[in-house]
Formats: sequence, structure tokens, C-alpha cells
Amino acid sequence: MTDIIKTWPAFMERRKVMSIFTHSWGNFYFSLGRGRPKQEIEHVWYTHQGSILGKFTIAEIVFNENELTLPRLRSLSNRESQWQFRPGIYVMVCAGPFVPLSEVPGVEDGGEVFHDSFRGWRYFNFDEYRNSPEAFINI
Repeated sequence: MTDIIKTWPAFMERRKVMSIFTHSWGNFYFSLGRGRPKQEIEHVWYTHQGSILGKFTIAEIVFNENELTLPRLRSLSNRESQWQFRPGIYVMVCAGPFVPLSEVPGVEDGGEVFHDSFRGWRYFNFDEYRNSPEAFINI
């Protein structure tokens, strides 16, 4: 199996992103868009403002046929979110917990691995990437 990487929106503060990712929800839901990955994927890594934050384990990928396919998304304050997945897209269902980069084996405490922002998702191999020149440069 392989992994993928996605970018979390830059407008949100890092502290808020980590609050969301480390929340005690049972499952996290992330959009893949209209295309299902051709390879089986095990983890989704997230980059935010030029740094890799960590990863989630993907439990399953679901095609969102209609408003009944997935549970209604809720905010941190436990209210129904105004934002819901639209029909016709693939959604990753990720079981918590989120694994921060500092807890990934082989990453020194406080060590950062950089990755530029992009739209969509890409296949990703963290072990190969962290030894590349791009991983050491914050663009």
C-alpha cells in the first residue's frame, strides 16, 4: 500500500488545525474529489503552510452518492456544520488518532519536514521524501 499527501488551507492558524486534527472524534472525513486513487492507500499526510504536520490512517474510501451516504459533519462546538460533502465525490474516512510528525519514527523531536502547498492530492512516500533536498527547504 501507499500513502497520499494533501494540503490543509493556509488561512487557518496552525494551532486551530492541530486542535481539529487531535480532537477526539471517532472518525475524520476528508474529500478526495471526483477521482478515486488507482492504488490502495493506507495513510493521508497533511501539509500546512509549508510544513508536514503528520498523518491519519485511512479506514475506507466512500463514494458520496447522496446526502444519506455519510453522517452530517459537525463543528468543534458540536453544531451541524454549514459545510457538507456534495454528492459525486470520494471521501476518505480516517480513524483517529492523528499521528503528529513529532511521533513518526525516525523524526527527531522538534524536527520539521517541509513540503510546498498544492491543490488536490498526490501519492506520497514519506520515507523517501524526507531524505530529499525539498524536505529541508521551506519554500
